[in-house]
Amino acid sequence: MAPTAWTPTRSSNLGLPPNSYIYKIISTAPRQDPLTYQQTGQLAVISSEDSLHFLDPESLSVSGVVQRVNDKVTCLERGNDQASNVVATAGRDGLVQYWDKRSRQKAMSVEIPHKLISSIVCSQATNFLAAGVENPNDGPNPSPIYIYDTRNLSSPHLSLVESHTDTVTNLQIHPSHPTLLLSSSTDGLINIFDTSKPDEDDALYQVINHRSAVAHAGFMFPGTDVYAMGTDETLSFYALQSAAEDVEEPAPKAYGDVRDVFGCEYLAKMHWVGSDAFVASGKHSSGELTLYPVRKNDQAGPLDYDCVQDNTMTLPGAHGEEVVRDLFTDVHTRTTYTCGEDGFVRAWQAPVGGEAAMDVDETSEQRAKSKSKDRKEKRKEKKEKRKGEEDGKKGRFAPY
Repeated sequence: MAPTAWTPTRSSNLGLPPNSYIYKIISTAPRQDPLTYQQTGQLAVISSEDSLHFLDPESLSVSGVVQRVNDKVTCLERGNDQASNVVATAGRDGLVQYWDKRSRQKAMSVEIPHKLISSIVCSQATNFLAAGVENPNDGPNPSPIYIYDTRNLSSPHLSLVESHTDTVTNLQIHPSHPTLLLSSSTDGLINIFDTSKPDEDDALYQVINHRSAVAHAGFMFPGTDVYAMGTDETLSFYALQSAAEDVEEPAPKAYGDVRDVFGCEYLAKMHWVGSDAFVASGKHSSGELTLYPVRKNDQAGPLDYDCVQDNTMTLPGAHGEEVVRDLFTDVHTRTTYTCGEDGFVRAWQAPVGGEAAMDVDETSEQRAKSKSKDRKEKRKEKKEKRKGEEDGKKGRFAPY
């Protein structure tokens, strides 16, 4: 089946100087459920000139700018999923800054004990903030994760200083299990922590060794399976281990290097359109981005994920020869927004009557109830799976 092509409708360089990168794009709309938001009234992006821009999604015109949000900004996340009035940024200055999208003023600032923040995750509902750091040096070095209760910012609530030895590339909280924190790193490890525990040894619940530097990792919502994308364009799926000792873990579903499989040159991210997951893969030599549907057959096996070769969606031209850094889809308007290393934000319209994943008559929360099974939330023990000796140094990875 031929791919479904989305139509480019508008683009903007936000008035940025030449050779600017745009790192990330998010919706500031309130969240409806773990995978969908209300219709986007405003987008937010961060750029390599250390600015935070707020955009009108209809015109991509700039509705507000905060200059110098950080010294060498690296991160942008939603700060408040309910009212959605706050976004958070972080950078290599060691600061996590909260910004009110209405006033464009700083709402809160947190200085972590370590500079060079490379990833953050926050939840105002649970007063939670976690920040992971970059390792700027060659060779293994401690790359801590600091966890705060935002009601008391005098010191970290929990410090995870021994679990990673290279740059922390992703942090993610599972929305249905708010004490479950996932971290990934260029040391090749994906760690799962129970942040309700008092110290690092007790908190470390599971260690997954992807065996190559991890660029992107996260939970396969609404379940608790884990995906990993390596800097060498490898793709794998893993199971969250059971708390019961006698339960055998399923073998990972490892695709290996997917560049030949997908005919791509890089993996951009795991992208959600409503409750449907897609592998977003790019080909900057020909300037296109293709979304491959990810389907799971629970009856065939616990990790039987298939990256479907038909029913794909393409964004022809994408960002030309430059890498697509991030994308977000508003299912209400059937519009996907992309940003990249060409310094542009671009909007793409899905064809009417096209991909079923754009149907929002049924929310992802309702669909999740029909597909997900009860999972044990109380975790009592951890299982050590530490990485052994390094088999040579991998290439450095810049997450921003």
